[in-house]
Amino acid sequence: MKKTIFLSALVAIGMTFTNCSSDDDGNADTIAPTISIQSPDLNQTYSTDQGNFLGPEIAILTAQGVDNVKMETMTLTVLNSDGTVVFEETRSNNDPDNETILTISDGFETTNAGTYNVIFTATDGSGNTETSNPRTFTYED
Repeated sequence: MKKTIFLSALVAIGMTFTNCSSDDDGNADTIAPTISIQSPDLNQTYSTDQGNFLGPEIAILTAQGVDNVKMETMTLTVLNSDGTVVFEETRSNNDPDNETILTISDGFETTNAGTYNVIFTATDGSGNTETSNPRTFTYED
């Protein structure tokens, strides 16, 4: 009987130490996505009024996020020269066939002349985030 209790105790201790280890830590995604800005060009200039009732010129803002595992979201944020957010758009990855690449593209227009910055932010499925350097563009009257 003592031998059975001793063996049971050894098995219980062995299982305790085995169950405390975590295999997930070795596979954690710690690499942030990368961002490639396609537009606007650096210091590109747009018109606030194209004449003939056409209104302001539209700035196309486009960037692509790439991750080694899974892209979750891409956000574009436009700030005016005061640093105030004047436009923001977020796109989520809903494409099961292409989970590692996510492109965001949207048009921005304003009748307010001035300097603007667009910042792109990419977030992957593990919460790793990369933020682009500001890309400056200008609207002139």
